[in-house]
Amino acid sequence: MKMYKTGGWKELIEVVEVTRVTEKSVWLSHGRTARRSNYCSYWDTMEEAEEHLKAKYNNMIQAAESRIERAQYNLEALDILVKIIKKQIK
Repeated sequence: MKMYKTGGWKELIEVVEVTRVTEKSVWLSHGRTARRSNYCSYWDTMEEAEEHLKAKYNNMIQAAESRIERAQYNLEALDILVKIIKKQIK
């Protein structure tokens, strides 16, 4: 039976052959592994794997954009603070 693996060190989506599947586990030639983990996940369809990766990367983009916005805000706040301090020193 074919499943679609996301994560790990190989391709974004890897087609793998499994011998048995339960709700929480898959059996590969080398033994049993979790169907979902922090390292990789196994999906029944290519579409599920694709949707998982799209959501993952969209979340990463949103998090990066939030960090950029926060850094820009802090940079602007720093500029204002420095101007205030310089006025107080004079």
